[in-house]
Amino acid sequence: MERQYVSVHALNRYIKAVLDNDMQLRTVYIRGEISNYRPHPSGHMYFTLKDDQTESSISAIMFASQARYLKFRLRDGMKVFITAQVSVFERAGRYQLYVRSMQEDGLGNLYLRFNELKQTLEKEGLFNAMHKKAIPVMPERLAILSAKQGAALQDVLRILHQRYPLVRRDIYPVPVQGRDAYKYIVETLRQVDQLGYSTILLVRGGGSIEDLWNFNEEALARCIYDLKTPIITGVGHETDFTLVDYVSDLRAPTPTAAAVAAVPSQKELLSHLENKIMQLSNVMRKTIYLEKQKLEQYTHSYVFTDPSRIFETKFMKLDNVHLKLNNYKIRIKQKSHYEMHKKVIQLNTLIKQKQLIETKNISNKQELLKNCFENYLKNKKTSFSYCIEKLDLLSPLKTLQRGYIISKKNDAIIKSVKDLHTDDTITLVYADGEKEVIVK
Repeated sequence: MERQYVSVHALNRYIKAVLDNDMQLRTVYIRGEISNYRPHPSGHMYFTLKDDQTESSISAIMFASQARYLKFRLRDGMKVFITAQVSVFERAGRYQLYVRSMQEDGLGNLYLRFNELKQTLEKEGLFNAMHKKAIPVMPERLAILSAKQGAALQDVLRILHQRYPLVRRDIYPVPVQGRDAYKYIVETLRQVDQLGYSTILLVRGGGSIEDLWNFNEEALARCIYDLKTPIITGVGHETDFTLVDYVSDLRAPTPTAAAVAAVPSQKELLSHLENKIMQLSNVMRKTIYLEKQKLEQYTHSYVFTDPSRIFETKFMKLDNVHLKLNNYKIRIKQKSHYEMHKKVIQLNTLIKQKQLIETKNISNKQELLKNCFENYLKNKKTSFSYCIEKLDLLSPLKTLQRGYIISKKNDAIIKSVKDLHTDDTITLVYADGEKEVIVK
């Protein structure tokens, strides 16, 4: 078999495809130590993540789009928790981590709690897409839960007014940070859920994991899962993920994005409406033009220019029909006389044939009736004799003549020895008479 050689690039691309399609490697949570940190002028961060116990290491990169959200400065020797994807850098043939978010190891306990809760709720099906409700395309009323003085709320209101000022916006101020803030959010959500809103928006600006921890509380996640009203969450920045984001009907990366997802664009709706009006106008103009052409054709038709031509044709057809009708009457009259004469002759012939047949059949019928009656009597006699023979065979007298007897006690036939007792008087019936005997 001939060997097939592939290029290095093809091999690297194949390995990259295998890793990218592995669901276990798309999102990994790793704890390690930063080493060989190399910041790039573009904002990208290159470094190596080491395991301080086994000295294992792996290359990593965090692009500028994610690195700009870091709340701390990266340095060698720092222990961190990262969320990343494992993939391959094709050109160098090197597999590495593509980091999406990073936190200092000092917050490790919170991350452990987050991952434990996330796994528990995920196993229970709270994140399942089949339970998520559809977001209304054109909502009538929105309930907005956010900090009263927060910048996130102002951004949401500004976007809603720009995109769709027709929607009614009701604000429900809630604490978004601090001890037990989630309890007030849960209570407010349950009340708002009963008021018939089209959509609920739960928004908050960015912050550290401690600042956002209220949105990782199990009670709040379960409350959102039980809501009857569709809910959109926009908590933190793009790289910030909380439990409410996983359980909500729609997760927006920012509060502004939540506002965009909640309502349609008025400009886009007006543009769409104008396009539909233009299409309708074109259809109407085309229809009117075609109908006008038809009307002109009808106007120049001889039906309107010389209507007498219609009647001339009809009169000619009427004359032809009248002529055909007269000819038909004459033919019918002639044919009827001939048919009547022919039928009279046929009738006389049939009468003569009938009389002849009846004369011949009388004698034949008498002979046939006599034979049928004799056969009937013969069959009945044979059947009667057969029945007598069967009846005679079944007669109990025949049985008695063969030496059998019938025993009776008080005129009842005795069928078992158990019916007899000592000194009982019984009657024995023979073929030629009866005798009474006493049982000993």
